[in-house]
Amino acid sequence: MSSNALQKPSSSQNKNIAHDNLQTVDYGTTTLKFNLTYSNRKTLEIAVYPDQTIWVTAPEQAEMEKIHDKVRKRGRWIVKQLKYFNRFDPLGDHDEYVSGETHRYLGKQYRLKVIQTKGDQPESVKLKGGYFQIWSNKKGDKDHVKQQLDSWYREKAEKKFDERLVACLETVKKYDIKRPQLQVYNMEKRWGSYTSSGKVLLNPELIKHPVYCIDYVIIHELCHTKQPHHDKEFYRLLNKVLPDWQRRKHKLERFK
Repeated sequence: MSSNALQKPSSSQNKNIAHDNLQTVDYGTTTLKFNLTYSNRKTLEIAVYPDQTIWVTAPEQAEMEKIHDKVRKRGRWIVKQLKYFNRFDPLGDHDEYVSGETHRYLGKQYRLKVIQTKGDQPESVKLKGGYFQIWSNKKGDKDHVKQQLDSWYREKAEKKFDERLVACLETVKKYDIKRPQLQVYNMEKRWGSYTSSGKVLLNPELIKHPVYCIDYVIIHELCHTKQPHHDKEFYRLLNKVLPDWQRRKHKLERFK
C-alpha cells in the first residue's frame, strides 16, 4: 500500500484544528460553547454533532458580534439538537451489541434491536423504523451479532461507494481523471488510500459517515491518480475539484 493515504485523525488532532477557537454565547440560562472557524463561504453555518459539539463556520470578514447574534438566534434549535443527541449512548466503541445501543449509518444514529430467531428462521439485518433490527440465532453472543452488523455495513459500503465513485467521476471529469479499480478494504488508521497499482481502497467504516464525507475521501484519492504526493500541486488540484474540501474534512473528523 502506498503512503498516499487519507488518515483518520487522532484525538489530539481533533482538538487542534488550525484557525478554530472556542466561543461562548448565553441563551437563556444555558451557555452555548461553540468552535468557530472561518472560510470563504458567504453565509454562516451552524452544525451540532453527535458528540454534542457545536461548530460554526463563518465568512472570513464576519464581525464577532454578528456571529454571536446569529448563534443566539438559533439557540432554540441548537438546544433541541443537543437534547436529541443526549438521548443516545455516548459515542465510541460499542462492545456489547445489545438492544438499545446506538450505531451510525450515513451520518445518522440508529438504535439496535437484537431479536432471537426461532426454529429455522434465517438471520438478517434490516434498517427499519429508525432501528437496526438484527435477527440472530445467537442473540447473547456479542461477537456473532457484531459480525452480522459488520457484514451488513460492508455490503452497503460496496454498493454505496461504487455509486458515489460514479458521481465523483462526473465532478472530476474535466480534469481527465479516469475510473480506477475500487476496493473496500479494512484499514485501522486510514479512511482511504491510492495504491501504486492504481487501486483506490476505501475503509468500510466510511459507510457510517455522511455522503458528503464519503465523497471527500473518494475525490481526495482520485486526485492522487494525477498527483501522487501531498505536495502543492496535489492541493492545488483538490482545491479546484472540491473547493469546500476543508469543511468536509472537518466534519469527517468530528464524527469520532
